[in-house]
Amino acid sequence: MLGKEARYRNRQNDLRQFLKRFCPSLDKTRQRFFRQAIWAVLMSNSLVVARWLRWIHDRCRQRFWRHKRLLNQLKSRDWDHQAVRAEYQRNWGQKVQPDTPLIVDLSDLAKPRARKLKYLALVRDGSDPDHRLVNGYWCVEIYSYWGKGRITPMLLHPYSIEDPDTISENAMILRCIDQVLTATEGRGVLVMDAGADRDNLLIPWIDDQRRFVVRLKGDRHLQLENGVRIEASLLAETLLKSGSGLAWRKVYLPERPNQPLYLVCKTTPGYDRPLILLSNLLAADQPGAQSIFRYYRQRWKCEESARFLKSQLGMERFALRTYEAFGRLMLLAAITMGMLTWIQLSRPTFTQWLSRKSPGGRKIKFAYYRLMEWFQEQIHSLTTARSP
Repeated sequence: MLGKEARYRNRQNDLRQFLKRFCPSLDKTRQRFFRQAIWAVLMSNSLVVARWLRWIHDRCRQRFWRHKRLLNQLKSRDWDHQAVRAEYQRNWGQKVQPDTPLIVDLSDLAKPRARKLKYLALVRDGSDPDHRLVNGYWCVEIYSYWGKGRITPMLLHPYSIEDPDTISENAMILRCIDQVLTATEGRGVLVMDAGADRDNLLIPWIDDQRRFVVRLKGDRHLQLENGVRIEASLLAETLLKSGSGLAWRKVYLPERPNQPLYLVCKTTPGYDRPLILLSNLLAADQPGAQSIFRYYRQRWKCEESARFLKSQLGMERFALRTYEAFGRLMLLAAITMGMLTWIQLSRPTFTQWLSRKSPGGRKIKFAYYRLMEWFQEQIHSLTTARSP
């Protein structure tokens, strides 16, 4: 069994190898910052800089100056975090295949007690049972799903609708998607919930020949091959009358009558309304329709990932006064989770051991919680003894 010092060196070596592979152009100062910050986020379960200090060991013995140095890196103009993010996306994008799901979602960064932060706007708090409107920011999330519960945040981009540089929510989503697809060289299938059921997103995706799977709300009118226009919910009910539980039909958008699309609908136990999906992927038979349904079912992995980012990495619990630094903090969160994904992808045997059945007899399908606990258990006893 390895000693504590050896385990500490091995985990530090894992972090260096990951940064060398996915952020290779960092200078010496930024390498030190990213290495210390990601390590501290993993050990402290927080994006609050003040909670990192006990896990960072360097020549600076005064916590005040260490705290100040880390905050200065987050708001410094000497380096561009967008260049680091683009390189991180490009290296992950090389692994994306044409059939890899790229899951798009909108999340809230609720700050109900904030009053003086820059560009504060109203967001709907998803963690609140009543979903009340509170102060905060929005965040565009794009994940690439590799199967078997392994998922990578390709982009976590916070923004405010009060920011003068933000034209609209649709423009922000399109810009973020274009950035990720540029890194993947156009590979991947966009998967999004009912929030994508709007002309401002669907029509640009059709014009740009983006491959997508989108859930429809049901009130959209579609055009059939004979020119008849019908509401999506009525068409789905008509197709499902055969009782098969899964149906499909070639349709068109009235705004783009020359671009064939496919509507896939499925009855869901416990729900009165069927699940209605729209895609430009081929669904001329039952296997094609089932493939489209599997894409949408994989979308729920982004919900687990967002829950992990908020509960284990504290994505909502940040303490910054500079609006421009939020993007760098979200980049740290994305890279931290990306490192956990890299460990699972590069060590399949270890991942199988990590995903073994729980005491209740259920196999773990999302091993990030266990992986983070394993990472901390190896280091905590050593660093606790070192800390004053």
